[in-house]
Order: sequence, then C-alpha cells, then structure tokens
Amino acid sequence: MSGELDELDLTIIRKLQIDGRASVTELAKEAGSSRPTVTSRLNRLLNSKVVIIKGGLNLQRFGYKIAYVGLEVRTDKSRMEIETFLRNCPRVLNVFRTSERANLLLSMWGEDDQTINSTIESFGDQRNVSVVFTHYLGTPIHGDVVINVEARKSDETPCGAKCSECHRFQKAWCRGCPSLSDYKIHL
Repeated sequence: MSGELDELDLTIIRKLQIDGRASVTELAKEAGSSRPTVTSRLNRLLNSKVVIIKGGLNLQRFGYKIAYVGLEVRTDKSRMEIETFLRNCPRVLNVFRTSERANLLLSMWGEDDQTINSTIESFGDQRNVSVVFTHYLGTPIHGDVVINVEARKSDETPCGAKCSECHRFQKAWCRGCPSLSDYKIHL
C-alpha cells in the first residue's frame, strides 16, 4: 500500500480496534462516510495487510503466562533452522533478530511456569542454540494478548518434535504441543 493513512482510514481502524466484528454500516456511520467508500477502504487496508482482524483466545482471561527469551544462534544455517522451528511452534508469539549476543528474541506463552520452562529448555536443545536469558513476565495486567487455537489435532507437531518421546511431557512437566491430539488442554 503506497501513501499514508488518512483520517478515514484511522477512523475505520479505531472502530475495528474496539469491535473487530463491526459491520460496514457501523464503520460508515462512525466515519461519516458512505458504505461503498468504507468497503473500498476496508478492502484496501485488509488486502495490503495494514489492518489485521484476528480471533483467538485471550491469554489474560485464562491466566496463561508469557516469557521473553533470548537465544544465541551460532551459525547462519542454524539460525535459518531455528527460525523455521520457532515460526511453526504454536507457543511462540513472535520472533525478532537482534545484533546482540542473544541474536534471536522471542516471546512465548504457556499455561503455567512449568510448561514455559519446559518449552524454553526445548529451544536450547536445538543444535548450535543456547538460551542466553529468560524473563518470565507472568499474566498480563493490561493489554490483550491473543493466542491461536490450533485447527489441527494430529500426532505430529508442526516443528517435528515428538512430545510423546520427550521426558518433559512424560513426567508431566509440559502439557505438550497445542496442535497434538494428546495435548493436555487447560481452560
């Protein structure tokens, strides 16, 4: 999308932040504009991915927790592998490259401290990867954090790990991958 956002775009975005299910009629009324104009603007904002409308579980509502983790990845090949691994992990909220010793920074969630710790240990089990630091943040007191509900329930994790063979899962230190059929859900 070229250009900047104008007041109509910002009005649409603000309304959607309050209610992502707002109808085009409601958006047009809020913006003081016609439905066709708002439909055109909304389609442009969505197609260009400037606006994201997404559903998911509210992490705060369930008392789930967040941690920030700094990883040191020692080779470019390993960095590419761990980035793919992390992108596919349903517990990872986002990943950033940095120029520090911890050259990957990620935020992740878990149902409890034990599951978060177990997941972080599994990151450190990857080849040429070390966990440099972990900041346990707990449950947010302000701000919505949306986590995906995994659509598939299978016997394979998206990252290829085998939870059923993992000592952390076997000893109930970890609930397992949310995409697995044997995931120990906590709602």
